Amino acid sequence: MTAQEKELQQTETKPLEKSFKGDGKNIIFGITGASGSIYALRVLRLLLLNKFDVGLILTEYAQYSLYRECGVELKSSTIKMIFPELLIKEESISFHNNLDLKSEILSIGYNTSGMIVCPCAHNYLAGIAHGECKNLIEKSADHHISHNKPMILVPRDSPTNKIHLKNMLKILDAGGKIVPASPSFENLPKDFNDLADNIAFKVMELLEEYFI
Repeated sequence: MTAQEKELQQTETKPLEKSFKGDGKNIIFGITGASGSIYALRVLRLLLLNKFDVGLILTEYAQYSLYRECGVELKSSTIKMIFPELLIKEESISFHNNLDLKSEILSIGYNTSGMIVCPCAHNYLAGIAHGECKNLIEKSADHHISHNKPMILVPRDSPTNKIHLKNMLKILDAGGKIVPASPSFENLPKDFNDLADNIAFKVMELLEEYFI
């Protein structure tokens, strides 16, 4: 093997591809305005790629962050343009107003299999930890904890203080899961998508544990 071939082998990104059995399961996905919108897009992509049906809740600042950081306006009319490589059915994703505390996703007839909040701003983490339920993301998270359903938060803001850590412990004690947006470099990422995919796969693997 030549020196050039060795160098190429060392810097190649290892594939992260893995299938998860979505099978039309309903997942609630909350996106807050914390920096790190690329994590939200890659988690959403992985959910749709694996045939989950996604109930999407975006905060007002989530829309701002998505556009500022990724140049994306995330709405029903733009999904197929954002993910042109995916075959997305219209029923695979639904949008819900974060101020709608009577949303259908909280009704008895809506069978949800789990919830993800990514990125999760610390004010939302605090609201969930203290059961405030003042918006749809917080109320949905409270619903999942109350019914012992998977609820995964991906905080990204730093530095982290004692208040943040105590709130995370409250979430863990209540049965939720925390996946800090701290991607690994062991797969030799070549771009930001690879880094964000690393977190997306960690979230999905945690979610999958509940379905096995």
